[in-house]
Amino acid sequence: MLSFRHILPAIALLLGAPSFLLAQFPVPTTHEPDNTEPAQIHELVSKYCRLDYEGARLDPQAWSKFEPIAWWKSNPNYTQIDVVARYSVDMPPAPDTAKGKYVVTVHYRLLGTFDLTTGYVREPEVSNQNVDFLVTMENLEWRIADAENTSPHLSRAAMLKWLNQQTSTTQDQSAKARYQDALKQLQAQSASPFAK
Repeated sequence: MLSFRHILPAIALLLGAPSFLLAQFPVPTTHEPDNTEPAQIHELVSKYCRLDYEGARLDPQAWSKFEPIAWWKSNPNYTQIDVVARYSVDMPPAPDTAKGKYVVTVHYRLLGTFDLTTGYVREPEVSNQNVDFLVTMENLEWRIADAENTSPHLSRAAMLKWLNQQTSTTQDQSAKARYQDALKQLQAQSASPFAK
């Protein structure tokens, strides 16, 4: 009959064998994408674009809404605001797993551009603008790291609201004239994404 002294080494061997075997195989050091990542990345960029479209980038108090989706610590500087009729976000292509990043293209229908120093310039025809967003992972968390064009992209309604606020609060007469001129042009412009 076997005694406890004889069984103890066998138990230790059985318990230690799995950790010994695991140590023989390399542990992956790069992130392997799963099949839900493209949808997650698409949702991330879509959320950023929706907030931007609604005018959140022009509200200093609203930057906290962007913090969970962008690596930027603060709202990127800009000298112009793009006014858009609509936008669409592409599904991201396969990632570059070696670098742990996705590039997502957003297609905007541009109505015009408001330059902060010179005023509003209406597009002669509604034109397309494509912007690539770079999404990267850090500590197993995906966020937007960069964009080709960091100007705010506002809907016509959000831009009209912002222009009205600026017109009523600014004391600078030349700035007020720029805001009023932009309001007049934008109110006369069709918001239809199919406008010619």
